[in-house]
Amino acid sequence: MNQHNNIFKKFYNNGFIIYKINKKKLTFINKLKEEIYKKFKTSFAEDQFENFHKYNSFESINGTRMKMINYINTKKKLKKDIYLAIKPFFDSMIGPDVVVQKNVNLAIQMPFDDERPLLHKDTPLSSMHELVVWIPLVDCKDSMCMTMIPKNKHDLINSLFKKNDEILFEKYSKKFGVTKNIKVGNVLIFNANNFHYIPLNITKSTRWSLNIRFKNLFTPYGQRNLLDYYEIINTSCLTKMNSY
Repeated sequence: MNQHNNIFKKFYNNGFIIYKINKKKLTFINKLKEEIYKKFKTSFAEDQFENFHKYNSFESINGTRMKMINYINTKKKLKKDIYLAIKPFFDSMIGPDVVVQKNVNLAIQMPFDDERPLLHKDTPLSSMHELVVWIPLVDCKDSMCMTMIPKNKHDLINSLFKKNDEILFEKYSKKFGVTKNIKVGNVLIFNANNFHYIPLNITKSTRWSLNIRFKNLFTPYGQRNLLDYYEIINTSCLTKMNSY
């Protein structure tokens, strides 16, 4: 089995994969970091995103993050750059008619900041046909990483939600979750219907990541509709022909 088919087999079996971006398509990450640093230089004592927590408090981080989100979403090419970087996977997984979440989200998780979502999946708010792309802006290891729950454990996790017990959520996330170290240049792609979990960051580095969602234009939507939440980023020749 070739590497391409192996990626899809892993995705089908687990509901998630680590995808390596072609080096030629990686420039948008460094460019974005340079622009963030330049715009918010007073929040950085030195050009080290990983040391951000040393100069910013838990109380101020959310306000700073929201300003950064507003700023990065003025970068009109960013969504297209992300799409093109992962296009080989999208072409085979969701086809050429693609919609993208209108706003790119930025997550900043400082060490021991407990403000984080616990075990969850994004459906039914999101579509079951949606792909979530998680893009680290710094090298992530151990508890800086997202923890994914493989598909074969979902029935068990679903049963926990009937009990609404956060202690059990934590226990089973640690027991069955898969956490893979992921460096800049790789992305985590998972189905919106896949359980995932953000562990408490107990490293000495601040985690920076983008996340954004893609789906096929013609597949069913969740509670988020096309006009409000998504925009079209690519269409096939046939769709273009029949749009006039």
